[in-house]
Amino acid sequence: MKKNQVAVFIVVLLLAVVFLFPIYLAVLMSVKTAKQTFDSFYALPSSFDLSNYWHAWETSKFPIAITNSLIITSLSVILIVLVSALAGYSIARRNKPFYNIIFLLFLSGMMIPFQVTMLPLYKLGKNLHMLDTHWGIILIYGGFGVQTGVLFYTAFIRQISKEIEEAAKIDGCSTPGIFMRIIIPLLKPVTATVVVLNALYIWNDFLLPLLYLQDNSYRTIPLQQYFFFGQYSSDLNLAFAYAVMGMIPVIAFFLVMQKFIIKGIAAGAVKG
Repeated sequence: MKKNQVAVFIVVLLLAVVFLFPIYLAVLMSVKTAKQTFDSFYALPSSFDLSNYWHAWETSKFPIAITNSLIITSLSVILIVLVSALAGYSIARRNKPFYNIIFLLFLSGMMIPFQVTMLPLYKLGKNLHMLDTHWGIILIYGGFGVQTGVLFYTAFIRQISKEIEEAAKIDGCSTPGIFMRIIIPLLKPVTATVVVLNALYIWNDFLLPLLYLQDNSYRTIPLQQYFFFGQYSSDLNLAFAYAVMGMIPVIAFFLVMQKFIIKGIAAGAVKG
């Protein structure tokens, strides 16, 4: 390798070590006993103790938390994809002032920080009895996710040739049929990008569940982990075992879907 390539490789390697070290430390702490941690904090243990995972699974209500996270994340992402794809198609194919104004309204929502809408959303949720419910927080995640989703889908659909749709109309295909049979199969790259970005955000979000989900039976993994750490702050091994269990699903999802992220962004958002 050339000198500049060696330098880039070293920098990337150092960054990888910096980002992977917390994961290594969390896994290491989760398989050690309190005595092994006290004797040597960073060293590998002589024997791996997996009882921390079993104890964390029983005491933390982890099955309930992961079920809530799966329900909220999956339904929120489905809502975002459906609404964003339909709105993006309408805006991209109808170049009229009304639709351009709607598009600008979606974009303007991205400029408003969540902290500004936090208290009004809480009051609205309380008045509409949306607190401690799955559907209440799903609607809010859907509203926030649609803003960027419409941007991605509109930019992507504008790159699709209209001649394809015109040929389908000549063959007698209706507008809903064109969208379902022609447009949707072409939206796979940008859909994968929208799914990955929103799923990672919703799964790891802490502030909105803290506001909306106070009942133990509705807590998500980050929220349950917060209370679990507070309860077992003196037992770091048990707390880190719960943290590792919470990381496994999102890391597995990211590894499966990572190839679609850059591909979808390059194919949709960067163009146009």
